[in-house]
Amino acid sequence: MRSFSLFMLSLLLSCTAYADQESLYSSDTITTFLLGVSLPIILFFCWQLFRRFTRETLPLTAEHQITKEELFNYTHDLATNLPTAQHALKQFEQALKTTKKASMAAVVFKPINFQQVNTVLGHHNSDILLLQLAFCLKKSVANNQSLLSFDQTPEAVRLARLHGLDFLVVFDLSSSKHDAKSVLDNLCQQLAKAVPEAMSFKSFSLNFELAFGIAISGEHGNSVNEIVAHATDALLKGEEDEQRIQYFDNSAVLYTEQQLLLMERLRQDILAENLHWYLQPQINVNDQSIVGFELKVHWYYGEEKPLELSDFIELAEHSGEVYLLTKQMIIQAFETLSTLNKLGVQQRVSVSLSSKNLLEPDLVDFIGQQMENYNVAGKYLMIELSEQVMLSACQRAKKTIDQLKSLDVTIAIDDFSGSYESLRYLRKMTVHQVKIDCQQLVTNEDNRADKAIINALITLARSMKLSLIGTNIDRHETVNSYIAMGGSLVQGSIIHDGFVLDEMELWLKKWFTQHPEAKPSK
Repeated sequence: MRSFSLFMLSLLLSCTAYADQESLYSSDTITTFLLGVSLPIILFFCWQLFRRFTRETLPLTAEHQITKEELFNYTHDLATNLPTAQHALKQFEQALKTTKKASMAAVVFKPINFQQVNTVLGHHNSDILLLQLAFCLKKSVANNQSLLSFDQTPEAVRLARLHGLDFLVVFDLSSSKHDAKSVLDNLCQQLAKAVPEAMSFKSFSLNFELAFGIAISGEHGNSVNEIVAHATDALLKGEEDEQRIQYFDNSAVLYTEQQLLLMERLRQDILAENLHWYLQPQINVNDQSIVGFELKVHWYYGEEKPLELSDFIELAEHSGEVYLLTKQMIIQAFETLSTLNKLGVQQRVSVSLSSKNLLEPDLVDFIGQQMENYNVAGKYLMIELSEQVMLSACQRAKKTIDQLKSLDVTIAIDDFSGSYESLRYLRKMTVHQVKIDCQQLVTNEDNRADKAIINALITLARSMKLSLIGTNIDRHETVNSYIAMGGSLVQGSIIHDGFVLDEMELWLKKWFTQHPEAKPSK
């Protein structure tokens, strides 16, 4: 209809223009005709716009009203029939606004051993058990007038489901004359007791255990989202510490803020290349020959003791600049290798990588480019990976390791433990070296077990014909114990705490002067 009207209006205007041009009628006659014909069309359009506007803004007619069932499905979780997070938080927010100086506690809790139900029964069947659990919990608190009701039809519902397996109750502390902690602890115990001793589905049976996180308005936040988020944080902290009831700790916020400041400071220092690189030599104590160097890094963020890479690598990963740090480390390693070549010393330089570094798609290409830039063979670069990284490496990371080997880059395992899994990995992958922490090799009688483990690891590495380096050897008694166990390659402050690249030539001259037998033949 609208298209037809537009066509007729266009035809009318065209005919009128033709009549005016040919002077078939007077101007007054044409104007009167135009107004008489176009005015109804314009009024028709206005009516259509009015009808469209009223359909969008006016309340729905009775035939289009949302049914109670549709409203219930919109505001309730289908798996548990409990109010949804969005609906519950809206009720919580209204309660905080309407009650002046209200003191309310958000209690977020979950069944901590429910994951195995999903694994065994699948999500569909596990929802049946979850519905049973929700029913028992809902029933246990139905008559507790101190709890906020999220729904009044047909009866008060004082329990809501948040995301995942998290549930929520809100306790009005202003209605209680008792100590907040004792009241809330009692509520958590009441909910825990409401869980049946054993919930069963077909032949599967499980005893559920609940963990609770608590945050109080005013004390732990002012907005609803902040309070519930802090209660959830407390729940996660409680799970980590194996505490059934955990209250939010405001110091955690301060810690997070400090971490963010540290993260930003580290990010800026990485971008500005303000990290401090140094080298630790690795020596064969049998003939005092140099067998390699490990490139290490210090980060100074204040007047305190500098941090080692292992201390701040997680911050670097969170800052988003860990790969830039890795590239800087690789460049430093090749600069060291180039300097060693000029000084006539052909030895490896090792660098330590985190697991995320192995997932960078251009890591191998970057190393290959540095080999060309510095004219250094790949066999002189050694990549150190912790045993944990090696065992948890995904297929993509393993592929990267294989590509590194294609460049003749050597691989070492740091902090080797000799576990069954690590030995299986050694059989699958070609590893050129393992490193064992020998810090516990002291005469203290309490370290007998640690010494026995280190002794066994040294024997194991020798039997597998693996190059082994003892690290953190800082005392003469430590190196003597290490040698007695069959070790020969050492690294630690017993040799040198570490020197910068500019001191390399000076240190080499001093070492070869003290140990002329270690000087490489020309």
